[in-house]
Amino acid sequence: MKSFTTILVCSLAAFVAASPARGNRAKAKAAAAAAAAAAAGGAGVAGVAAGTGAGVAAGTGAGATASGLTGSVTRGADTIVMKEVGGIPGNECLTFRNNGEIVDAACVNTAADRQVTPSTNAAGANVLLVQRGFDAGFRPDLVGVQACIGFNGTTFKAVDCAGSDEMVSLVGGELATANGACQSGHDDKAQLTVDATGTNCVGVTLTTVTPTAP
Repeated sequence: MKSFTTILVCSLAAFVAASPARGNRAKAKAAAAAAAAAAAGGAGVAGVAAGTGAGVAAGTGAGATASGLTGSVTRGADTIVMKEVGGIPGNECLTFRNNGEIVDAACVNTAADRQVTPSTNAAGANVLLVQRGFDAGFRPDLVGVQACIGFNGTTFKAVDCAGSDEMVSLVGGELATANGACQSGHDDKAQLTVDATGTNCVGVTLTTVTPTAP
């Protein structure tokens, strides 16, 4: 019995002596695991930061490029209504039909289809930005784009500001192109007429108005 007791005491002493070592190893393993997790978390945060930075930079760049597309018009400060000198009495104001043609009509200054804004296109040329909107039933080419007064070789009408038509602007109180074509008056249907040679031109008087929503 004495021998058994001695063996038991020795075994217990060995177990107690070994316990701190096992505890230290467990603590070491826990510390190592925490360090690895922290490192992984740091890498994850860095990845998110890098992704966010790249996304913001790419988005900003794309936006800046999109805003500078060729043909975009910088809107001028004053919106006007143009009244033809010598126009049809009571119907002298230049007005845009649904198909973009220009006619003489009553001077309703608050109507968007009477209004234009002297502006500048991407090439730095003076243009007349049309205030009214257009729908697909009449001018599908003008839906969702800026419309300006342009010369198609025959008449002045609303066209895509970024298109190939020659732009029309106010030159010396007249509607004219850089090559000299000008408004010459109107026909018997009140439609605007053009003198491509620039010989017979009529003037317009201007009234500054508050832009009306298209």
